[in-house]
Amino acid sequence: MDEQMKQSEGDRQPSSIIEEQESQEHPQKHTINRRHFLIGAVIAGGVAGTALVIGFNVFGRHGKTGTAAPGSITRPNSFAPDVWVRLDADNTVTIQVARSEVGQGVLTSLAMLLAEELDADWSKVRVEQALADRQFGDQKTDGSSSISDSFYTMRSAGAKARTLLVLAAAHVWGVDQSTCRTEKGAVFHTPSGRRLPYGDLIGVASTLDPSSVSLAVVKLKQTEQFTLIGTRVPRVDTPQKIDGSAIFGLDVRLPGMRYAIIARCPILGGTLKHVDSTRASAVPGVLQVLQIESGVAVVAENTWAAIQGRQALNLTWNAGPNMHLDSALLREQLAVEVQNLASRSPLSSGKTVEAVYETPFLAHAAMEPMNCTAYVQTNHCEVWAPTQHPQAARQVASTVSGLPIEAVTLHVTLIGGGFGRRVETDFVVEAVQISSAIDAPVKVVWTREDDLEHDFYRPASYQQLSASLTAQGLPHTWTHIAATQDTDRDDHQAQPATDGADMPYNSAIKHFNGSQISSSVPAGIWRSSNYSNTIFAVESFVDEIAAAGGIDPYRLRMQLLSNNPRLQGVVQLAASKAGWGTSLPAGW
Repeated sequence: MDEQMKQSEGDRQPSSIIEEQESQEHPQKHTINRRHFLIGAVIAGGVAGTALVIGFNVFGRHGKTGTAAPGSITRPNSFAPDVWVRLDADNTVTIQVARSEVGQGVLTSLAMLLAEELDADWSKVRVEQALADRQFGDQKTDGSSSISDSFYTMRSAGAKARTLLVLAAAHVWGVDQSTCRTEKGAVFHTPSGRRLPYGDLIGVASTLDPSSVSLAVVKLKQTEQFTLIGTRVPRVDTPQKIDGSAIFGLDVRLPGMRYAIIARCPILGGTLKHVDSTRASAVPGVLQVLQIESGVAVVAENTWAAIQGRQALNLTWNAGPNMHLDSALLREQLAVEVQNLASRSPLSSGKTVEAVYETPFLAHAAMEPMNCTAYVQTNHCEVWAPTQHPQAARQVASTVSGLPIEAVTLHVTLIGGGFGRRVETDFVVEAVQISSAIDAPVKVVWTREDDLEHDFYRPASYQQLSASLTAQGLPHTWTHIAATQDTDRDDHQAQPATDGADMPYNSAIKHFNGSQISSSVPAGIWRSSNYSNTIFAVESFVDEIAAAGGIDPYRLRMQLLSNNPRLQGVVQLAASKAGWGTSLPAGW
């Protein structure tokens, strides 16, 4: 990367330092005429045979394929029927993935969905991380929903491109498209055995109007027709991660880039009272000290100098309203809330089991600390962010820089762990603010201490469970009361405290109640959030019931799931893999 910078400095724009993003043209539509019809056939290397017999006009887009002298023919180099896929003359297929790669494999899995329906040759597929852009729809990566949300979108894009290529081949051969099929990057004419690779068809395909190919015409494959989905393929990002060429947020380098570390108030809600930067400014490599919204930024030639500069700052803080806030006070608030809710809950009778479970605030502590690189110029703002919410990050960059959204380019880098933390945009705000102030590109880097001290935490919880047992030791009544603490941020939608409490286990009477306690502690998405609180309590309490009733925990779960064969299968598999029922080694 350093060698690349030496070669490119001064004659390349910052965006080219990471990876060239190819722009997609949107030519004007026009009405097809005989000349364009014939040109399309010649471009593809075929002959203009019989007219294409279809129920809609697919010609009219991409009729102008380049600048050429009158009477000459310019063969297009690529065909992009929509924002998701581009086919090149060398048979390369480039797929845009609009969800963030956080290690879960979406660069591979989402591309597979489109390639499956396109019948692409997987060895010819390239995958690119899409820029933040509303044209891709919702790009937020959370809730383990990337596959489910994109399943039909990506498949439909592939099927649409395949349909256009079949129409193009049918035109070249002068046959009905129903006699053609696709396989591994080519269209075949079944009766004659003729074959045309996709790259040879982009000329004719570029004259077709993709908007005329409706979903009613496009046919998705049936499950039994899948040749790629459901198979094991190497992840497309693995080679880059092995050879070190993969670009995570921390890997971004720009010509003239500065580095910034920020001193933030150690007390939640506190504000800066006074700063003396004399000693900090004297640290070798420190270039500037400035105040921003979240604290005091030390800008330097490298991260280490910035860290040393921050340590040399003389800071005085206004503690604010949370000076006396601590874990003991927060726990007491939760316990009191549960007690109040419990007083209004039905009482259990007979043999009862009771338990209280507590979970603390938890930081995400992703392997790659928070970071963001930004370069704000007069008419353009460019950001490189390991973000799970690209469009929100782009929007805050627009707001902070004062530039229209169209003037903001946001590159989504690989992410070294997110777990919901990178849905937030605070680290993007900081980078844009500093770059605006210093008129230079800057990378803001958080230390691990910063990350733990200024996170958006999983909410703490206090949960009380009780159950009355039958003579057979099974739960007759089940009561679960939960209280969690959540932030009082206006832009945060709290999850119900009882998320996940409505467990699948059988019980004659079930009662759930929960409450959120407003807190100054910033809370945010943390994987399953409140589900991780309640499921922990539910499964632990099942074990408590099993012990009280003298029943094997595995057998108890199987009984309580008697009306749910699918979940019984999950429990059986877990027991099998764990070697449940076998003797433990000595000393265990």
